[in-house]
Amino acid sequence: MKKTIRSFCNFFVTIFAVIVVLYISFFTDIPSKTGNTVRLKIEEAKTEYEQYNESFEINELTINMNSYYYDKLTDSQKKIYDSIANAVKNFQCEFAIRDYKASSKEEFANEVSIAIAAFINDHPEVFYLQSQYSTYTLTGFDGNIGYIKLNYTESTIEEVNTKIDMIKQKIQEYISGTENLSDYEKELYIHDKLAQNVTYSDLEDLPRAYHTAEGPFLENIGVCDGFTKTLQILYDQVGIDSIIVLGVLDGNPHAWNLVNIDGDWYHVDLTSSRSIVEETGIITHAYFNLSDERMLKNASFDNPELLPKANTLDYNYYIYNDYVVYSNDSINSKLSNIYKDFENKNYIEFYLEGNVGETISSILVALRRIDNSFLNGSKMYYYNIENAIIIPKN
Repeated sequence: MKKTIRSFCNFFVTIFAVIVVLYISFFTDIPSKTGNTVRLKIEEAKTEYEQYNESFEINELTINMNSYYYDKLTDSQKKIYDSIANAVKNFQCEFAIRDYKASSKEEFANEVSIAIAAFINDHPEVFYLQSQYSTYTLTGFDGNIGYIKLNYTESTIEEVNTKIDMIKQKIQEYISGTENLSDYEKELYIHDKLAQNVTYSDLEDLPRAYHTAEGPFLENIGVCDGFTKTLQILYDQVGIDSIIVLGVLDGNPHAWNLVNIDGDWYHVDLTSSRSIVEETGIITHAYFNLSDERMLKNASFDNPELLPKANTLDYNYYIYNDYVVYSNDSINSKLSNIYKDFENKNYIEFYLEGNVGETISSILVALRRIDNSFLNGSKMYYYNIENAIIIPKN
């Protein structure tokens, strides 16, 4: 009898062990919004999971340079980024990080914040991902499993795709006419066209869309990070590599682009370039293709160790076009040459090298000799970051 009972117990334990093994291998736990547990088949999820690389596409607004900040991550942070990319591609809200075990909740939360920041900077086309998210860990048989819950601005992927179709049309409008231009000419053309069409919002309570590419593309309104992401998408569409830079300008949090032209990196700040457009209709280029040295006159960079070096001014707007006036120049002849390019515009723009205070009066006298539209006290705009001078005609 005892032998029969023992055999039955052994059989029961064996069956139970098999069931547990099968259960663990086939299911994983993901807490629901109510705190209860729902089951997700791992094998079903695996069919939707792709290894992240440069050919990974989140949506139809594909970004070719999609891994600059990804490449700066640690291996564990890359695993988190991988799972985020797959989740966003599948419009998934709540998910576990694959092949990742967290030593603590605090470590996991910190790693997620770094990975999400990298993902957002690499993917300006994901305009519908909200900045708010949450993390938690669950203790499994082999360690702490990390989970992320994301939030989207749209309720369904169909709503997202409708906006993507609209944005694709706007992209074609912006890049039309760039087919036979050099990279520098494409960069300038898109920069000026976007600056002309998009208004900077000064609302205190900004809609989320203004911080993304959605605002500038679909509403023609944005703020610095919205401009930056829109410009990055447009440059990517015409084969120009660019990345987002976060930092501080004149004491305020700010965002702008680093753009690669002929193998060299340059700072481009569209927000600052269009800062007088509301008043005059003029788009200045004081922040177009600056070196680190020039940009650092008024700005600082978040995480500068992650950024490529911008060490040249070869494609700086003023230097490339020879719009530089030196204090010891023959100012009349120099301004006459520059003026030829601005004769049909309602302003003149150039860079002043040397003592500004001693040269301004000579410049105004020379301009009034060239064109009497500069008479009667023309208002002059001066940007100290570049010694940039912008003088509208009356």
